Amino acid sequence: MIPARFAYLAAAASPVWLVAALKEVEAGVKEVSGARSNPRILEYRKMGKTPFGGDDGAVPWCAIFTNAMLESTGVLGSRSAMARSYMRHADFVSLDRPMLGCIAVKSSNRGAASGHVGFYVGEDGLFVYLAGGNQGDACSISAFRKSEFVGWRWPKGQPKPAAPWDQPYRLPIPGRKPKPTSDA
Repeated sequence: MIPARFAYLAAAASPVWLVAALKEVEAGVKEVSGARSNPRILEYRKMGKTPFGGDDGAVPWCAIFTNAMLESTGVLGSRSAMARSYMRHADFVSLDRPMLGCIAVKSSNRGAASGHVGFYVGEDGLFVYLAGGNQGDACSISAFRKSEFVGWRWPKGQPKPAAPWDQPYRLPIPGRKPKPTSDA
């Protein structure tokens, strides 16, 4: 389910991969408890061309999901199960600041090679919100500390969103009209 706070996404000029990711969030895809895997999450591995074995409860699948959403919409992914693979992949360009649907890569407390990845959908003062997989063991929109992000990436050759979605998006404060923000 898409939280009400993110209702603006229905009218936003979202890239096709973000639209696909939001459909998975809306469908409520989540891990299956116990030592087995959700068939849809296993399908992400095929869709994203990220062959990787193991139970979805034990295998981090955020990059697998990101690849699946890109590849299923005709956009080349990193084809790696590593979140930070987007930081060095030649088919993605670096952005100075986030924009709707960009690939957001964050650090992790598990070491320099690990991290998390998802699609940027907005921010508030402290948090960046991502639509992604393996967020609370599900496809969801989740909050992450803004200070943990190491990069914003965009697929080469793909059109960027039109204004105001081409810059950081400040989430609405209840009772106020939402607006883009220039602080990155």
